[in-house]
Amino acid sequence: MNCLKCGREIDEGQVFCGDCLLDMLKYPVKPGAAVLLPPQAKEEPSQKAHPRRRGKPTPDDQIRSLRIRVRVLAALLAVCVVLLAVLSLLRLRSYRKGQPLPGQNYSAVSSSDGAEGE
Repeated sequence: MNCLKCGREIDEGQVFCGDCLLDMLKYPVKPGAAVLLPPQAKEEPSQKAHPRRRGKPTPDDQIRSLRIRVRVLAALLAVCVVLLAVLSLLRLRSYRKGQPLPGQNYSAVSSSDGAEGE
């Protein structure tokens, strides 16, 4: 641990080093007074705390996540297949009723009128 006042290395369970304790005894602080502690000594770059991130997921967590993704993608694929089937059935039904297909602006003339030979 480090001293809260000067940052020196101290034994576990202590808050201040001996020098800081003697200095604080010379100048006592009234109970309840706000105390501003000096900033702690800068640490070496290798000892800096990294931003808090999630821990590396375990293989079980990765498998669980992948299974969820596969289920979602399978559900989306099933919805697309059903939608495609419904749309193709509607198009086939309108074709059988004699309605022109979308984009078809002509109609077929039947030859049963007898107008071909004339």
